[in-house]
Formats: sequence, C-alpha cells, structure tokens
Amino acid sequence: MSFKKNLFKNILVSGGYTYLSQLINFASSIVVSRILTPANYGLMGLITVFTGFILIFSDGGLSYALIRSDYGRTYQRILTNLSWILGSVLFLITVVMAYPISLFYKNSQLFWPTIVLSTTFLIRGLSLAQGALLAKQLKFGFIGKVTLICMVISVIITIVLAYLGAGYWALVIPQIFTAIITAIYYEREVRLGFKIFPLSYIKVGFKYTKRLIGSVIGFNTINYWSRNTDNMLVGKMYGAADLGIYNRAYSLLILPLSLITGLFNTILFPSMKKLQTEGGDIESEYYFVLRVITFLSYPLVIIFILFPHQLVLLLWGKNWLQVATLLPYFGLLIFTQTLSSTCGSLLILYKKEREFMISGWVGAFFLISAIVIGAFISLKAIAQFYSISFFLFVLSFTVYYTFIYSLKFNKARVWGFWIPKILFSTLIWLSLYFDVLLMKQVLLILLTAYLFFDCRKEIGKIILLIKKRI
Repeated sequence: MSFKKNLFKNILVSGGYTYLSQLINFASSIVVSRILTPANYGLMGLITVFTGFILIFSDGGLSYALIRSDYGRTYQRILTNLSWILGSVLFLITVVMAYPISLFYKNSQLFWPTIVLSTTFLIRGLSLAQGALLAKQLKFGFIGKVTLICMVISVIITIVLAYLGAGYWALVIPQIFTAIITAIYYEREVRLGFKIFPLSYIKVGFKYTKRLIGSVIGFNTINYWSRNTDNMLVGKMYGAADLGIYNRAYSLLILPLSLITGLFNTILFPSMKKLQTEGGDIESEYYFVLRVITFLSYPLVIIFILFPHQLVLLLWGKNWLQVATLLPYFGLLIFTQTLSSTCGSLLILYKKEREFMISGWVGAFFLISAIVIGAFISLKAIAQFYSISFFLFVLSFTVYYTFIYSLKFNKARVWGFWIPKILFSTLIWLSLYFDVLLMKQVLLILLTAYLFFDCRKEIGKIILLIKKRI
C-alpha cells in the first residue's frame, strides 16, 4: 500500500474516533459552561499550569524511542519499567509541590485538587509504553476506540458532578477514571506485562534512549513554558476569573492543534518511519501532508477571525463574551501553528534531537518575551504580541533552522511554501490590530484564492483516493 493510501486510511480510522470524541467533549462544554463558572475553570487552570509542566516529563521521549527503534520485545518491556519509575518520581514531585503552588497563588483551594491530580502520573506510567507500541503497530483504530470510550465516561462524570454542585472537582475527578481505563485497555491489547527487570537491564535501556530523552525533555520543557507563561501570568496578575476567560479562548487554539496536527503527528511519525525504511521520498510526501493540513485548518481560521462574537454566544453564552476579543489572534495562529507543529516529528525521524531542542529554545525566547510584555498591558495584548512574535520570529527561524540548515531540504521549495503564509499572517494581524475591516476582508479573499491554487494537486489526489475507496 502506498504512503498516501496508508496514511489516509489510518487518519480516517483514527480521525473518525478522535473527531467524534472531541465533538462529544465540545458539546458537553456547552452544557458544563452554563453550570460551572469561569472561576471554576480558572482554578483548574492555575493547577494545570504546573501539573501540565510535570506531565511533559512522564513521556520524556520514551514513546519516540520505542517507535523509532528496531529492538524487540525485551527492550519494549524494559521501557515499561522506565515509564513506571518516571511516573512514581513525578507523583512524588507533584505531591511535594501542592503546598507551594497554593502559596504562590495565595489560594488554599488548590492544595487537594493538586494532590488528587498527582495520582494520574502513577497511572499513566502504566500505559505509556503500551500506547507507543500500539502506534508502532499502526493500531490507530483500537487507540481511537479507547479514546472514545474514555471521552464518553469523562463527559458523563463531569456533567453529573457539575449538576450536583461539585464545582471544580467536576473537572478533576474524570481525569483519574480515564487514566485507569486507558491503562487497562492498552495492556489487554499488547500484553507487555508488568515484569520488574534488574537495574542492569534498565540501565542498558536508558543508555539507548538517553540522548533522545534528554533532547525531547529539553525541547518540551522550554516549549511548555512558551505556551503556558501566559496562563501563569494571567492567573497571578489578573485572577482566576480572567484566567478562565483566557483559557477558554486558548482552548480554541489548542483544539485544532489537537484535532488536526495532533492526529497527523500521531500517525505521521510511524508512517514516515515506515516510508524511510522503504527508501521513499520523505520530503515530497511531507509537503503533501502540510498542504492537506492547511486545507483542513483554514475554515476554522475564517470563523475565528470573522465571527468570534457569534461563535462565543452560540457555544457558551454571554458570560464568556470577553473570549471573543481574543479569538481572532488565536484563530490566526491556527493557520501556521498546525503546520509548524509537525517539524519536531521530522527532526526526530532524522535523529536530529539536538536541533529539535535548540529550535524549541529559540522559539520560546521570543514567545515568552512577547507574553511578558503583553501581560503588563492587558489580556488582549498578550494574544496580540504572542501571535505577531510567532509569525515574525519563531516561524521564520523554525523554517530556516529545521528545513534548510538541519534537514537540507530544497531552499526554493521551502521558501516557496512558507513565505506566502508568513506574509499573509502578518498582514492580517495588522488589519486586526488597527481594526481595518476592508483590509481584513480583502486579505482573507486573496489568501483563500492562493490556498486553493497552492493545494489544487493535493485536493485532487484526496478526491481521487476517496472515489477509489467508494
């Protein structure tokens, strides 16, 4: 089966479950947002600024290592031991951090939810290697089914607890149940077992993964704070209620990144690994994937930029209307972040872990600087400065450093793909910042025409694949 057919087969299977899961989650948010307050969501956001940071260490590149390696069952089972150790260490760190976190925000309500959430690190350590093995075996249908089951159970528990007046606990408790369910289903499918290996085995397993682990953790650490410094500053400087507003707007940026790029990355890395093993043309196939992602994400960009107030009123009601002032800038980020988020998988595929880490550090410097400046002005300024910093500095550097310097891709092809997107994004940002409606409308029309022209071959190939499938 060709790369494109195999890729889209897995995307259709996994995407069907993923999109259905997210649709259920999104629909439930419409209900829950009318029961819980922005302060409830904001309090949860205060906690996840830190627990989310600790979470990035729970994988630490182990999934990439398992998928990329050609070692057998023993190596895979040794990685389960490494994931258990990591999970236990992170659990203890989170427990110790619970009280300092509540002191930092001067909010004693944060202590017990943080303790409860810390148990998820223990549980996730039991499913990390199993999930990576499922991805390596391209069993995305099974992963999708588990995701859907977990989402349905999570939504039911959340709505029931919210209705019973549990407040922010309605957002905490479901995470424990979904982590347990995932661990059980994954282990039943792959049966890696729970054997404890001697320390000498674990040391050997770590030896073959430490470079990748170090680089991925190095990238994820700084990248996390480039994406969450704004949450920490908003929570500290503006309070839980405003953080609830900001988080809701930011969640609409993360949603397409999860639905589109997250889905593609999950399938892209093992698929590209298979293509690399077979000696295929990775560069050409990668551009094909980028153009497909562009075509899928662009309708969301239009909605967020042109109809933010209508969207917020429809989804969450008047209490959340302040979200609409931030959406156009986050919507504009969807256009390029869904594309640039795939760079990491490509660098790791080519064993460029160090370059992957460096690109994250440089990008984080620009983003964190922009966020800090914006935080001293307003919530809206954070979104404004975050987005323009990404277009002008982060994306430009990432494109050059990743594709031209590190991977030695064809320069004309690289800049021919990326420059129009950087230019259009910057000009549309200016039309939003200075509130020039006509300029914004004209630019969106021109961008739409350009994208249809640029993606014409990919659109044709997708239509052809669908017709053959039918």
